[in-house]
Amino acid sequence: MTKIFTKNQTDFYDDYAHHPTEITSILEGVKNVYKKRKIISVFEPHRYSRVVSLKKEFAKSFFYSDLVLLCPLYAAGEKKNNSYDQLKFGRLISKMSKTQVILINNYSEIGKFLSKNLSTNEIVIGMGAGTISKLMRELKSVL
Repeated sequence: MTKIFTKNQTDFYDDYAHHPTEITSILEGVKNVYKKRKIISVFEPHRYSRVVSLKKEFAKSFFYSDLVLLCPLYAAGEKKNNSYDQLKFGRLISKMSKTQVILINNYSEIGKFLSKNLSTNEIVIGMGAGTISKLMRELKSVL
């Protein structure tokens, strides 16, 4: 987990977590240290095969997140798998992790959403193994 920047007492991090066990571990650790801070996960699912085969595990892994921004899936060279549906996946995360999920259709929506909805003293964690690291760093110039 790498701290990228702080703005208005909100800390922005990047993490390579792209597997349910990693996601759960990061979020649980952050929640244990910062009990009263809101945690916002910006999640870029990585590989159709991984998400489809572990969808229930992924859906449970965001329990410690107060909000999930669900980005488009990063295929990493895989062909599109029509059994993956972002809306259904978002609903499953919301149901199994008991958290709010916002669907992100394109990456410019991340900055727009955060600009309008961040308050102060929150923690924003970008998670994934695709382009999310670059995008999290670009937020500094957008917010």
